[in-house]
Amino acid sequence: MDGPLLAVAAEVYRASTPEQFYDAERAVRSEFVKRADVVVAELLRERAVSRSLVEPAKADVLAQADAAGVKLKSHGLRSTKVRLLGGTVVQLQTLAMLPVAQSRPGRKRGVGRRGEGGAGVYPALASLGITGQATPALRAQVAREIADADSVSVARASLVEHGLDVPHQTALRLTYSFAEQALERRSAATMAAAKADVQLDGELAGKRIAVAIDGGRLRIRENPRGGRRRAATGHQRYDAPWREPKVMTIYVLDDEGKKATQHRAFLDGTMGDCNEAFALLVGHLRILGAQKSASVSLIADGAGWIWSRAEELRTALDIPRDRFYEVIDHYHAVEHLTEIADLVKTWNGTTRGEWISEARALLNAGRIEALLAHIDELAVGRRTAETRSAMDYFVKNEARMRYDSFKSARIPIGSGAIESGIRRVVNQRLKGNSIYWLEDHAEAILHLRAQLKAGRWDDLVRATLAHPVWRPRAKA
Repeated sequence: MDGPLLAVAAEVYRASTPEQFYDAERAVRSEFVKRADVVVAELLRERAVSRSLVEPAKADVLAQADAAGVKLKSHGLRSTKVRLLGGTVVQLQTLAMLPVAQSRPGRKRGVGRRGEGGAGVYPALASLGITGQATPALRAQVAREIADADSVSVARASLVEHGLDVPHQTALRLTYSFAEQALERRSAATMAAAKADVQLDGELAGKRIAVAIDGGRLRIRENPRGGRRRAATGHQRYDAPWREPKVMTIYVLDDEGKKATQHRAFLDGTMGDCNEAFALLVGHLRILGAQKSASVSLIADGAGWIWSRAEELRTALDIPRDRFYEVIDHYHAVEHLTEIADLVKTWNGTTRGEWISEARALLNAGRIEALLAHIDELAVGRRTAETRSAMDYFVKNEARMRYDSFKSARIPIGSGAIESGIRRVVNQRLKGNSIYWLEDHAEAILHLRAQLKAGRWDDLVRATLAHPVWRPRAKA
């Protein structure tokens, strides 16, 4: 062992209190992390100029560029920086290739400019997943912490505990770079699955599954206004309207109609509109093999944007009607009964409670016609119009409230899974006082955090790394 490592090892030997041993053990770990970076740095420097890596990588990027109609030119060895998993920034040399700009009149620009958006590429590094001057392991680790923690500062503190000190802006850059690649991969995969004629044998094939989708709430920062900045903060004024991110979950049912604990649930979210959200849901379901499932139960509240697309979802999965169930969340249905009872201002608490209990018994028994008659009795006098309007919820969703039949078929009648998903993915990270997001950043954290909370982070990382880190673009 060298001097620094011997010194910290000696501290372990001399430790005689919990605090001393705590400091000594962390110091030893920190030294080994530094040495891991030293090893990786030396190997990477060698690999970056190795013909066995560079030549195939060069051929690959040339093929990509040719397919995109972009002409690349080799500019020989160039120096660049790469940040490793332990936080060390290393300088290395490797082949650089840049697009050839189309000739145009006027002053000639400097030779070797990367161009707008980083149009150039280091083939050897791109083949290893190194982009944005960071290794794939570092990008994934930082993205995980940023998506999981309450804030960037909390995430950075957690990274420091693991021996990785990354500046604030660097942490954000690495996170959004990784998320951009992950979202591109998601878009390509779901679009291909939605258009595919063949049925995929995914993890849901042969299973009884439940699907739920709902909207959350967060605030988007948009329309920055020019002009004088605030004296206190130095910030320009901007709008922060509420937006509804769409969150979806898919899970397997056991024999009792409950979530099967031996199967991982699936979570995802998007800032897209209703059509985009359902297109994403269809893509995920097809990738997971839902078109070969034993049954599909769609569970949601009474939102019209969901139920107006239920048939579209069934058709996209090619599921027979007798194996496709539409279920209104039982809690939301009871909540509507309570709101109707509150329309009668002359009732005391006991009378109101008795009416709700009777209405709930009819609802649970699937006697919707009797329930409608029970509600219609309240449609007298000035509250007639308001009561009849509230009744429409039960009229429109009558077939989705046959809770006695659903229970017999062991179909879940609650949307607790999606409510929990919204709470964990949106409310605990993206929603809060003075929290405003750029829309693309909200989309990024939604996707990363959903995969993390569903226990599918490693799947996300491996699928993302399989997606190209460089896309050929013509030089501006």
